[in-house]
Amino acid sequence: MLNEDLGTQMQIYLALCDAYKVEIAENVESAMYLLRKTKPEVLLLDYNLDQFTANGKTGIDFIKKVKKKYTDLKVMMIMDNNDQVQIQEHGADEVLYKPIRNKNLILNVKKLAGATA
Repeated sequence: MLNEDLGTQMQIYLALCDAYKVEIAENVESAMYLLRKTKPEVLLLDYNLDQFTANGKTGIDFIKKVKKKYTDLKVMMIMDNNDQVQIQEHGADEVLYKPIRNKNLILNVKKLAGATA
């Protein structure tokens, strides 16, 4: 999971930790390291990453980079707005809107993890 909001990180971790191994990346570099090391089935990614938006980029730019190298990786984008079509055109397999409802989070992760099996 790459999400800079600590409250959202904790919510996602607590909702998923009983059923899944959840790794939290502190930044883009640690996310890339964890992708290489753990080879996850699903990546949860916040659309608004401060370290990207400062350079005029978004989570879409990170998805493009990751999907080139990890073609089987399923990506769930977490976002505030309703730009789902654009997001999915750029490689997100699922979109989850804030505020996050744990039931929707769990169902979507389960669906994505099952799609890679």
